[in-house]
Amino acid sequence: MSASTSTGDGRRSSASDATLSNRIELVRSPWEDHFVQLVNCVRKSPILCTPYVGAAPCSRLVRTMEARGDSNRIDVLIVTDLSLKNILSGATDPAALVLIADHLPRTVVRFLPSLHAKVYIADRSRAVVTSATLSQSGLCRNIEYGVAFRGRSFVSHVRRDIEDFASLGSPVSVDQLTMLADVGNDLREMSRQIEVRARRRLRREFDKRMRNAEVDILRIRVAGRAPHAIFAEAIQHLLRKAPMRTADLHDAIQVIHPDLCDDAIELVIDGQRFGKKWKHNVRTAQQYLKKQGRIELKDGLWQIRG
Repeated sequence: MSASTSTGDGRRSSASDATLSNRIELVRSPWEDHFVQLVNCVRKSPILCTPYVGAAPCSRLVRTMEARGDSNRIDVLIVTDLSLKNILSGATDPAALVLIADHLPRTVVRFLPSLHAKVYIADRSRAVVTSATLSQSGLCRNIEYGVAFRGRSFVSHVRRDIEDFASLGSPVSVDQLTMLADVGNDLREMSRQIEVRARRRLRREFDKRMRNAEVDILRIRVAGRAPHAIFAEAIQHLLRKAPMRTADLHDAIQVIHPDLCDDAIELVIDGQRFGKKWKHNVRTAQQYLKKQGRIELKDGLWQIRG
């Protein structure tokens, strides 16, 4: 049993409370100092999980690793949202990701469009869960709030969860990131020209480039995989947590992959049908996993077999 003592207001505190308080720290705005501490704690494998990424924090990470001579030894995992709307608005800067990947060559970037979590992890020693995105505004200007955790057991648990999220995303190469940065720059410039001159021809070209860019981004998302393969991963991810009815699986998968599960459009990527056909592909994935002996239907609920 934990030793406990009485406090002045009649409550009791314990040794376990003290231990816990030593491992948890509130993170208030601005939290740039906490980010610097987290970066300085990195020795092997940081994780940056955030829907928006800006240049300044990425530059800080690169400078710190280069100053220590760790550029070629650090395994960086970045989970972010490279949706076209984020790139066009400037909320996510693909060039900042290119900077990290160029200077820290063991970087892996994964694209997950439904991402909203903001979690930053230094190896297994420290993690920050916060409302702040990885941007200069998030670090220094916005009103944000979060919690910093220390301790291998708890941080390892957080890390496993984020790595599980990352597995749902698609890997993006440096060449693809460079292409997205160029596309974003082109589209932003064209958008500015449209606002100034409002030329119909330029607007038609802008719309065409937008459609092409959306297809290119979806092609990166799909990464050459068949629809049932993508949905099979999502089904297993969901069923590891709890058994689910087919209808509930549909709802949850649409949340994970909203861009591939749009009921309103016909979506064909390199001959693979998504869009309106997505529920059919989910059923195909269910039957595939069932034949493989990985899942089973019991009392109306799909569950991991065994």
